[in-house]
Amino acid sequence: MKKWSFTKPLLLKLTLLALVVTLLSVGVTTFFVAHYAKITLQDRVAAELLSEEQIREIYGDLIKGSVQIGILVAALAVGVAYILNRAITAPLQDLLVAVRRLQEREFGRKVLVQRTDEIGQLGKAFNELSETLEELFSTVSDRESTLDTVLSSMDDGVIAVNMRREVILANRAAADLFQHEVVEMMGRNQFEATRNEELSRLLEKTMDDRVSFSQEVRLRPGSERTLAVTCSPLEDQRGRIQGAVAVMRDVTSLRHLEQMRQAFVANVSHELRTPLTSIKGFSETLLNSNFEDKALSERFLKIINDETDRMIALINDLLDLSRIESGKQPLKKEPVDMKRVFEDTVLMLQGKADEKGITLENNVYTSAIVEGDEKLLKQVALNLVDNGVKYTPEGGKVWIEAEQGLDSIEFIIGDTGLGIASEHLDRLFERFYRVDKGRARHMGGTGLGLAIVKHIIDKHKGTIAVESRVGKGTKIRITLKKMN
Repeated sequence: MKKWSFTKPLLLKLTLLALVVTLLSVGVTTFFVAHYAKITLQDRVAAELLSEEQIREIYGDLIKGSVQIGILVAALAVGVAYILNRAITAPLQDLLVAVRRLQEREFGRKVLVQRTDEIGQLGKAFNELSETLEELFSTVSDRESTLDTVLSSMDDGVIAVNMRREVILANRAAADLFQHEVVEMMGRNQFEATRNEELSRLLEKTMDDRVSFSQEVRLRPGSERTLAVTCSPLEDQRGRIQGAVAVMRDVTSLRHLEQMRQAFVANVSHELRTPLTSIKGFSETLLNSNFEDKALSERFLKIINDETDRMIALINDLLDLSRIESGKQPLKKEPVDMKRVFEDTVLMLQGKADEKGITLENNVYTSAIVEGDEKLLKQVALNLVDNGVKYTPEGGKVWIEAEQGLDSIEFIIGDTGLGIASEHLDRLFERFYRVDKGRARHMGGTGLGLAIVKHIIDKHKGTIAVESRVGKGTKIRITLKKMN
């Protein structure tokens, strides 16, 4: 800002003005005195009272005395003018210093008021103005601080633009969305700052039509990230349009959950419809046959029984999954020996493995004590080992191993089964996801077992991972925390 000054020039100008006025007054007075003396002397010469030489001498002394008097008067005038002018400019100089402090936002500065004249009144008015500015600046600063705090703490992105389509406000969430710093967005064109054509069009439409609009837009063309945008016009107190503000909420997760819910409902409906259709069809057949063929009736009744068991298993899995996800089934943390859990699991599935000629081994030879819910961990072990037996061809092998760590134990459930292609591994723990839908359904799977396992391991703050090669087999690794 320009530093301007007036004190010294003003003091000099006032002093010179006083000097000029004084000199003019002395000069005019001297002129008239000398002129009057000259006329008087000339009259005396005419009356032969004085000689011309005496008149010249007197006239010279008169001029000399007038000059001396003029110099003395001028010196006194300069001194008096300087003192008076200094008294006027000193308060103005103090006022100038205080104004410069205001320019540097040092509000609350005051000047000393020692007089009641106009300059004193000016100083008093300045002090009142300084107090008012301090209060206003404090109020504005508090509001700005509150606004910054609110905007910074918002998860939603906020961006405001003026009628020139320049960004005048943006919060941290908005800057993160568009991968900028907040300061980089300020003052830039709305499209340059966001690189989002849909958002720019929505802001334009809001400013043109002066009404609010809500719309979902993609963060980038082809991106899965979805933003729910609400644009509203910015108006001043007189109702004149000043720009527009957009509030952006990332609803990607919400839309993903909606898709999962829709897929879940569709899958449940499909899984229930298939056995119900079978049950209805075979029931109608039995009713129409009057049970004349006993063998055929027994076969149909067995199918109806199997389909009923399948629906019961599906519903039980759904209930288990719902309880685990909702947290309504709290963990009963206690020391659990996974060696004994896998021994019981092998004992339960040994008969099923023998029917297919599968070797089922528990290679956990020492105690493996973890912290967890024994009932839920038994469900994990049963589900994983049962899957290994189901999807391993005759003559194959299923085994369990354990690797002790410092704070955790890793359990490996491996098999020499059919294996899983790499493109399916990421989705293996989704509800109702099947690598081979026909094969899984034929083997009695509900499509929820691995989803339940994943949620149980997550509740135990453990990890689960899958390694598999088609035709070579699968290894599932789960890591659980050791019991302290």
